[in-house]
Amino acid sequence: MTDVYAIYHHPLGFPDRSSLFPLVELLSEHPIRYEITWEKLQTRSWTLGQLLRRMGNWYYGSTWNAWVPWVDERRYSRGIASCGCIVHFFWGEFARPVREPLFRKKGNVLVGTFHCSARRLASVLAADRDFHEFDWITLMSKTQMDFFLSRGVPRERLSVILHGVDIDYFHPVPPAIRRKNGGLHCLLVGSTERDHSFAADVFSRIHPTQATLHVRTHAEYHNFYRGIESVRLLPPLDSRGLLEAYQQSDLLFMPLLDCTANNTLLESMACGTPVVTNRVGGVPEYVDPSCNFVIEGKNSSEWVSLVTDLARNRQELARRRASVRAWAEMFEWKRIVPQYLALYEKALAK
Repeated sequence: MTDVYAIYHHPLGFPDRSSLFPLVELLSEHPIRYEITWEKLQTRSWTLGQLLRRMGNWYYGSTWNAWVPWVDERRYSRGIASCGCIVHFFWGEFARPVREPLFRKKGNVLVGTFHCSARRLASVLAADRDFHEFDWITLMSKTQMDFFLSRGVPRERLSVILHGVDIDYFHPVPPAIRRKNGGLHCLLVGSTERDHSFAADVFSRIHPTQATLHVRTHAEYHNFYRGIESVRLLPPLDSRGLLEAYQQSDLLFMPLLDCTANNTLLESMACGTPVVTNRVGGVPEYVDPSCNFVIEGKNSSEWVSLVTDLARNRQELARRRASVRAWAEMFEWKRIVPQYLALYEKALAK
């Protein structure tokens, strides 16, 4: 196999075993990690940081852009010594080249992976670009396909490769050491695409003796939950704290606005904790309704009824845990890697 140069960043707030970091480790002996420069500058000067951010957004056509125009492309391209290799931009929304010849060199193939949900792609990737800089684009969900086709990307340059999860790190614990006291222990983790308004509405109708929702999210969403007796706002969690939260919860409660892949869903299932979520975006590709709970739409009464029924029948959740874990094992990163290797071979052959 040819050399693979993985150009990636590690998003703030993600534990080490989350996101695409394990995939980068498995695929590439040449990781090139970049930082979000405008964020660093913003800690010293908000005005200068925002100016740099707007400049980068305009130049690269993405409101999620991380790179400094002209400077970062040249800086990171210098780290690519081989020719005829794969250069994989693992977060296409944050970093993709405008001057792709810097990365192509002699016969290099450029691959980009995109994560953004279908409902936000048009606003995040605002510039009218045809993504010609990539020889191949990989997506996290088939729901993203129409956007790229509408921008003129040929169907043969698009592949859907589902996200994976580190099933060794995210794992269940024996029943004997799981929490047993109290009502149903529900968990909500994260900020992006979570429907906090709906979650708050549901738990405002549930008595805390029946179930409590433990929420770990950005402080800007805390106001949704103020004054709700059945909600507990969690402090920031390190990697170990997040793992234990998954393992000790009875149910992951995740109403969503949209998604492609969702790390929290995969990580919870890998810990054997069943998920309740709504059928939106990539959920049908990632969540098995036979052992989890996938609800059509967001009718508060229906969700309240489900939670309260499960609170009275926690054995049903315990019964599902082994099946939930077995389903998550299908997304083990080692099973995902061969799909990327096959794509690389196909791209090089063309």
